[in-house]
Amino acid sequence: MTRHNICLSVCAFGLAGMVAASGASAAFIAQGTYRLHNHPDGSAQPPQYGMRLDELFNITGDHDIFTFNFDDPSSDMKMTYDGTTIHIFGVARGGRDIGSGYASEPTTGLYTINFIYNLGVAPVPGDDDVWVNGPNMANSGTIQPPVGPAVNLVDKRDTAYSFRLGDEDNDAGHRGFAGISGWGWLVHHPETMGHVEASDFLFTAEYLPNIPSPGAAGLLGVAVLTLRRRR
Repeated sequence: MTRHNICLSVCAFGLAGMVAASGASAAFIAQGTYRLHNHPDGSAQPPQYGMRLDELFNITGDHDIFTFNFDDPSSDMKMTYDGTTIHIFGVARGGRDIGSGYASEPTTGLYTINFIYNLGVAPVPGDDDVWVNGPNMANSGTIQPPVGPAVNLVDKRDTAYSFRLGDEDNDAGHRGFAGISGWGWLVHHPETMGHVEASDFLFTAEYLPNIPSPGAAGLLGVAVLTLRRRR
């Protein structure tokens, strides 16, 4: 085997490992881009959702449940992870859940979501998951409703962490989903409100191997440079 073939084999093996890490019982959380989906175990479904923010708007005198359907045809939710930062962003259709769908009112529609975890992002000790164990309310973002101004969001630390990404300590998955899930608690309107039960992310994550992570891009660059030098 020639030297450039050896290099290509090693690079291919490394890239395959990164992609394989995104499946069930993953060895680690691959850096790169993920498409986000509804989690099958949301307690307020139907409809299924990937995010929930109860009392985001006080519409009725009862407890108003607001959920956001990451798999609606008009939704497009993604997440990037680079080893130190988790960025959740995109648009999702959502509104006040009235049992089998959303209420017909101005707050039903497309919401723009943007949240960044960049404080406390670290591997879970003794496991292959990643979590956010920074100070309470240290990470932030916004959600822009279809009407009115954007609403501020911050994370809420619950015991050891405010957000976790992975398949749990036993690699069996989070709440019945065998692949990678993301879950964590949120506070909306932090200027005037505390955490409202339930307000959180609860989604599944599909790795997008056709969008190289920084590590994969660097590995490909090494392969190309080696080939050019051997010619």
